[in-house]
Amino acid sequence: MKKHCEESDILKFPHPVLKSSSLKKKIKEITLNEKKYVLYRDNDGKPVAFPIACPHRGALLSKGKINKKGELVCAYHAWRINASGKAQSPSVPNKTCEVHSLKTWDKYGFIWIANKDTPDEAFPEFIRPGYELIGKFSSHFDAPIKVALDNFGEIEHAFKVHTFIGPGLNELNTVDFKVKIEEEQTFGFLDCKYRNMPLFLSSFFGIKKGDHYHNDWVFRFKPLHGSYRNYWTDKDTKAERAVSFIITSFLVPVNANESKIQVFVQMAVNNKWLKLLFPVLKLSTLLITKFEIWADAGIARYAAEDPEDGTNWKLTYLDKQIMPNRKLMDKIYFQKQDKKVLTGEEIEH
Repeated sequence: MKKHCEESDILKFPHPVLKSSSLKKKIKEITLNEKKYVLYRDNDGKPVAFPIACPHRGALLSKGKINKKGELVCAYHAWRINASGKAQSPSVPNKTCEVHSLKTWDKYGFIWIANKDTPDEAFPEFIRPGYELIGKFSSHFDAPIKVALDNFGEIEHAFKVHTFIGPGLNELNTVDFKVKIEEEQTFGFLDCKYRNMPLFLSSFFGIKKGDHYHNDWVFRFKPLHGSYRNYWTDKDTKAERAVSFIITSFLVPVNANESKIQVFVQMAVNNKWLKLLFPVLKLSTLLITKFEIWADAGIARYAAEDPEDGTNWKLTYLDKQIMPNRKLMDKIYFQKQDKKVLTGEEIEH
């Protein structure tokens, strides 16, 4: 049977598209990579997702309603679509047609969608043993997905854009940055002297003067997401401090000029006294992360509206992950033909 709507190539990978708490009784409309979808909950509370076009004549299903049976009823000709993807016309009640329904997960506080035949094994598990998921949120980027990807693949902007993450201007000369590029993932490893922070805030997180800040991250492309482990070490003994947290950011293309960043924050505290402050540490870490992602979103608006291929860029050693990330995004995520990695012209440091 011919499908009423073609599958999306990027939806071979599960995507977090909407906070679970936002999907209640009403139909929600979302956009993913220029395509629109509707989401709702059936009578069992399970999320259901379809392309926005009614299989009859393409009317917007987002304008419909959910009936007492948990079916989506089109507002135009009252076609009914059930959770399993069967559509029925009131004028031809003895026949049904199949709607291109999507697979859904309600997990980690978000609704995730993928093509119906996507196996559960494709779900991108990212919670690290020993860490607790302390919060999640969504951030809007007025920027193409390439710009968002570039932003999350380098740390040079930290001293200018960020307040808590990365080195300050006075610590740039202490930065040690390495990358590792693999076939389906890339890694970044940052080590630097931590920026000067108010004593009360540093003490609150168990950070001491002269400590080194580390940000070790991995970026994967099924779908686009990076996990960034933030921690501190003693400058002399290299012993790791008690508090660390992981920011996992999923990059979701909305259209040619907009992206969504779905953010999950994990935290670990390995000190019995600091554990007593865990509720306050948790709230503080979540607020800091929201502030820093908000800063990223703000500065992304000033990037090129139509990102060039990078051949004319003057890149530094802190940009080594950007072009491999772009190549792997095109190859794995968008499934384009393999192209030569464009590295630009690297400036020695």
